[in-house]
Amino acid sequence: MKIIIGKKLLEKINTLFDLSRFSKIAVLTDENIPKSLADTIQKSINKKLIKIIIPAGEKEKNIETVKMIWKQMFDEGLDRRSLLINLGGGVVCDMGGFAASTFMRGIDFLNIPTTLLAQVDAGIGGKTGIDFIDIKNGIGIFKDPIRTIIDVETLKTLPKRELTAAFGEIIKHGVISGREYFDLVTSKKPEEFDQNELIKIIRQSIKIKSNIVKKDPKEDGLRKVLNFGHTIGHAIESLSWKTNKPLLHGEAVAIGMIIESNLASSNCVSCTAEDFLLIKKAIINAGLPTKIEMTNSEEILKIIFADKKNIRGEILFSLPEKIGKVVPNVIISKTQIEKILKIIMSVN
Repeated sequence: MKIIIGKKLLEKINTLFDLSRFSKIAVLTDENIPKSLADTIQKSINKKLIKIIIPAGEKEKNIETVKMIWKQMFDEGLDRRSLLINLGGGVVCDMGGFAASTFMRGIDFLNIPTTLLAQVDAGIGGKTGIDFIDIKNGIGIFKDPIRTIIDVETLKTLPKRELTAAFGEIIKHGVISGREYFDLVTSKKPEEFDQNELIKIIRQSIKIKSNIVKKDPKEDGLRKVLNFGHTIGHAIESLSWKTNKPLLHGEAVAIGMIIESNLASSNCVSCTAEDFLLIKKAIINAGLPTKIEMTNSEEILKIIFADKKNIRGEILFSLPEKIGKVVPNVIISKTQIEKILKIIMSVN
């Protein structure tokens, strides 16, 4: 999969690769994405662009929305030689990839992630999917886009909260890769990085993730280190959708990293106190949340037990031993998780 990163790329998308081989081109986007972005693509490709617009938000990432996408694709006459362009954040990239990969047994799709979080995470790696019965990404397949185009100009209209939330994943990449990158991405507050610095961060985060994915595309072993912060994070993110304060993905991952680092420091994976404090300080300094604003640990545990990474009923975590080393497949008991959750919840 080829990833292209730069400025003003949407204006010259027709020069980046050959679009003439596609019978029809559709763009999937949501209601929050500025109309001007799709219009820029339309002008660039000099070909009719079918627009599919869906409601925005994680709560829309379900099979009913996919049915709506499929129906419009059929109504517009898309065939197996058509292309779907996913223009948006993680929800659009994940769900669009899933819709394209299953439409007529699979058509090509191209990702244009427009949020920083999607640019360093959801827009790459070949995971597609939807949420199901409160399980985040519970249904999906592995399928790479034919290209991922990252235009940092799309970040100009990104709300501060969305920019900050992306650093949940970026800090995670720092914990996985080592102190050099960790120190870089925690050297300033998210909003203080300029466009050129963000390009450098995006490139490095993609390199970290891509190197891992190449070695383990189907998440049989090594790729599981990318799940640090996600076992707990996905559970609390899913439950937050039912409240009046839903969490963004990166915010949930930040809380998950703190809880899971705590688990690591109290189990066989011995995260040092110094590194645990560095991770926690980085999350706080970035402006990310550190606490769970919910009180039912049983609901959290129920979702954790349904996590797709578990095997034979055992709960498997990816936990940090230190900054630069995350260990996958660490078995943690229900009792141990309950203990840590109660400690975290008690400080709210």
